[in-house]
Amino acid sequence: MAAPRLLVVGSANMDLVVRAPHIPRPGETLSGSDFVTVPGGKGSNQAVAAARLGAEVCFAGRVGNDPFGKHLARGLAENGVNTDHLGSDETAPTGIAMIIVDEAGENSIVVAPGANHCIRPDAIDTLKPLVETVDFLVLQLEIPVETVDRALETARACGVPSLLDAGPAKALPPDVLRKADIVSPNESETEALTGCAVTDLESARRAADSLLGMGVATVVLKLGANGAFIASDTVTAHVPAFEIQPVDTTAAGDGFTAALAVALAEGRDIEPAVRFANAAGALAALEYGAQPSMPTRSAVESFLEERS
Repeated sequence: MAAPRLLVVGSANMDLVVRAPHIPRPGETLSGSDFVTVPGGKGSNQAVAAARLGAEVCFAGRVGNDPFGKHLARGLAENGVNTDHLGSDETAPTGIAMIIVDEAGENSIVVAPGANHCIRPDAIDTLKPLVETVDFLVLQLEIPVETVDRALETARACGVPSLLDAGPAKALPPDVLRKADIVSPNESETEALTGCAVTDLESARRAADSLLGMGVATVVLKLGANGAFIASDTVTAHVPAFEIQPVDTTAAGDGFTAALAVALAEGRDIEPAVRFANAAGALAALEYGAQPSMPTRSAVESFLEERS
């Protein structure tokens, strides 16, 4: 079977990561350790993850004309991602994310978008010939919402299915949400979209129903240690998580999103596709950093075989 072709349109950031005993409280200063700079950004994380899972991936985004931008472009290419549509901005710096990871592997993140916010809707118009050739379009919300909206419209016009990772958390108009074939938020993102706090499976079901009521065709809620919840007109299902002891949950959701898109592009039904995505997200949480933690296809398949 030929490798699925994915287009990821989104953000590229350099992650500035430090470990700390816990996430600082307001006004608190902590002694941290293990400071590293790691390629990140939800869009480029997902592009790298999809490539490692065996897809043919093109990434469209924007970085600054600075050392971080050159590093990110080189890293994408080294992972087999096509960067022909990764632009370099002469005025805005490369986006950065400041990440604190605590002893339990949980994280707190502040993003300065930089050049990511220079990706305007007209850039999507130039991508239309490429969109027509791919099997799946993947998007997130670290670029302007109007650009996401144009990309979703373009995918629909081209008959290409789209997956919107609704992170970071923000409210979105239903008119944007319903243009995506699949909307996949985590718990905090789900609350931002629906006003429903997700604390258990019953509240996840209510939130998913709210999104379906807005016109979303398929909802895949990422619930961390509780797995994922699927809802559409034809399917309602909870897919449990794999039990792990996380090291760093940074980008675990991006591994999930990429794996979900790859599995669906390969023709899997939604429930086995989500199980495949759960495995990729679990493996990502077992490694430190964003892109370095994205698992290979063989790693995911071995993980699933061990737990079959």
